[in-house]
Amino acid sequence: MAGELLQYSGLITKIKAMEGRLLTREDYEHILEFQTVNETIAFLREQQIYGKIYGGHDEIQHRGQVEALIYNSIREDYESICRFCNPVQRKALRLYEKQVQYENAVPQLDTSYFTEVWKKISIFRQKKMKEILREVFGTQIDWLNIMWMYRAKRFFGQNEAEIYAILIPAHYKLKKSEIQHMAEAGKIEDFLKIVGNTAYFKGKEALVQLQDEVSYHQVMQRMYRRLCRKYPVSLAPVFSYLYQKEQEIQRLTSALEGIRYQVPEQDIRTLVLGE
Repeated sequence: MAGELLQYSGLITKIKAMEGRLLTREDYEHILEFQTVNETIAFLREQQIYGKIYGGHDEIQHRGQVEALIYNSIREDYESICRFCNPVQRKALRLYEKQVQYENAVPQLDTSYFTEVWKKISIFRQKKMKEILREVFGTQIDWLNIMWMYRAKRFFGQNEAEIYAILIPAHYKLKKSEIQHMAEAGKIEDFLKIVGNTAYFKGKEALVQLQDEVSYHQVMQRMYRRLCRKYPVSLAPVFSYLYQKEQEIQRLTSALEGIRYQVPEQDIRTLVLGE
């Protein structure tokens, strides 16, 4: 334990400081009051992390430019954290690297990325590190597969072969047989019944209903809280911070989009704060 404290104490202190710079609910309440993108830009310039990024960019005038800098902020955070890590920690974090590389407003993640990451986890010798990586990436893999199947059946009417072609060929808490039954379910009602009997809808992981991305974020947030409680001196808080930062980026870009197109405040509030 003493060795772990030495390896992680500085890193955890850094992450706590970075978490303190994340936008608060009060900050989002301010943003929801703005009528123009320029007002939002002015507000972000006053924030510690975004003010630093905007330095030397006085020409910023529209949403596209400000979003580009917002996306860069998570990349800068990620590289800053990596420089603070020892070689083993950095090797583990590099598995996450593609998720902080934004192209056309979203990270370009595909099945090959997750397949490769899932295989590389076995390289790590430390049991705790391997458990953390499996929990972080395995939960994500399971839920991306659930969401992709849900959309394929509810919105696109894709057949079994088309569904299997888009799935990540890996599973964590989902059983292989459950994935097969979900993919081959003839009706959306049958699909939902199968999902409702999985580990994510039972016991401590139970959800009221499948709500696509809402449920995904609920599961990820619960997973990170549990993992950080179990392993407070580890990479768990680092992965948790990166996830929180990703959520901040999504909220900010949703707010900017809503403000730009003069969407009613209540609708923006629903997008940003889920209310």
